[in-house]
Amino acid sequence: MNLITRTSRLALIALVLLHQACKKDTDNGPSPGGGGTGPGPGSNGLITSWSPLKPYPDEVITFTGGPFNTDLVQNTVTSNNQAFNVLSVSTTQLVVQPPAGWAPFTGGYSAVFVNSGTSADTVPYMYWKRPFNLMHLEDNLDQIFSGQPARAGDSVLFNLTGATLTGMSMSLNGQVIPGPFALDSGFYCTIGFRIPLIFASGTDEATVESALLSATNADGRSDTLTIAFAPTPDMRVQGMELLGGGNTFSISAMNSGGQVLNFRVFGRYLHSTQPWALSGPSPATGTLGVGGYPNEAFLVVNPVSMQPGFYTLSISGTLVSYSFTFTP
Repeated sequence: MNLITRTSRLALIALVLLHQACKKDTDNGPSPGGGGTGPGPGSNGLITSWSPLKPYPDEVITFTGGPFNTDLVQNTVTSNNQAFNVLSVSTTQLVVQPPAGWAPFTGGYSAVFVNSGTSADTVPYMYWKRPFNLMHLEDNLDQIFSGQPARAGDSVLFNLTGATLTGMSMSLNGQVIPGPFALDSGFYCTIGFRIPLIFASGTDEATVESALLSATNADGRSDTLTIAFAPTPDMRVQGMELLGGGNTFSISAMNSGGQVLNFRVFGRYLHSTQPWALSGPSPATGTLGVGGYPNEAFLVVNPVSMQPGFYTLSISGTLVSYSFTFTP
């Protein structure tokens, strides 16, 4: 009985010691760490928070906590096996920035390891914003062929990444482009808008120049892109009509009533220098003479001093025309 009792007591003591050893390991084991959620693996609670909470991969980050070693070279911060640039340190704050070209692995987060003198901490899950990048012209929806420049008055699509779905702003050569802007997603996406006529100038559609397109996220992050820009809108003459209609008119009757023929030319973004021609016994030429790239213009044919005969009024360089006859 004494031998059995002694053996039982030894077994009980061994179990108690084993329990205490396991409890000690559990207390010092991994926990979430960083951002005010407690110390990381093997740490002493060096990091309590950081700002910005979800930074861009090239953004300056301030870690708060400490005490940090105030000797700059005694501080290292790494993630994905790359060292961040240590910018400054105080007893309570450590300021760093990822190296150029650094990016988190797929998933948008990474573990960040902080060492300051003999102290260390780990932020096991630091989430990163996707890089904001205005990339290139995807399509000019108003042009038939691809590769066309962005043109004043046209509806265009640009590729970009990391966009905020609302609250974006854009400008061209520093002049604000009125929104809203259509975005199809927030990662690899396209942004669509129409370039307003406030950017239009000239009458030569072959003119192409460089322009600076700028996009700004709702959080203030901006990016720019130099694009080929055509300032002259793409004019399209679609037709011509005689107000009141008709094809045969008496010169004497019109003159006695002070009447004229009023033609309406319609299309899109008409140019002031677009020529017209009146063929017939009393020919004439001129230009549309409009301003501001309107979608319609008016031409007047006055029968005073005109000879009777068959006439055709046409818009030069197009198939648009209207024929009529003047009788005495």
